[in-house]
Amino acid sequence: MDPVTLTLAAFLKVVTHLEPRDIVDVYDSRVQQLRVLYYGYNIDFRHQLWRIDSASVCESITKSGSPAEQRECSMMASRLFVETCHALQQRGRAAHIETRTMYCKAAATYKPLRDPYAGMTAAQREARKSLEAAQQRAEHACNRYVLDALSSSSLEVLRLRQRYCNESNRLSSRLNKP
Repeated sequence: MDPVTLTLAAFLKVVTHLEPRDIVDVYDSRVQQLRVLYYGYNIDFRHQLWRIDSASVCESITKSGSPAEQRECSMMASRLFVETCHALQQRGRAAHIETRTMYCKAAATYKPLRDPYAGMTAAQREARKSLEAAQQRAEHACNRYVLDALSSSSLEVLRLRQRYCNESNRLSSRLNKP
């Protein structure tokens, strides 16, 4: 056989043996869940169309772990993205360009969780926690009276809804001040 026929035969053999899954993987069109063991941490995240979903990073820890575990996982995930990006850049053309771009974009844009009490004195930390607890209580009361107001036309219920919702909003704005 001549070289052109051999090349065409090899191409047809490859194309006819491709599974739909292989074609989909090339375009990364399906949502894919990954779990990477990185320095003893299981870091999970989803990606699709060569983009990492930031909200999915460390999602399993977010559902069951403490705030400290969540922060630690997100910081390790950030390190993972940076190190993977650098490693893939070192490989140059040998690295899959879409994978490299995905990790490098995540390295540049992913923001790990930070400690909301960092830089505070013990007294400031306690005051902040007290304010957060008061805001949470007011928010729960607001939600309760919003539901009660749906089934009642009592002026007292409407007044309490307004009071607790205003209190919740006031405390939220105090918490969000820099």
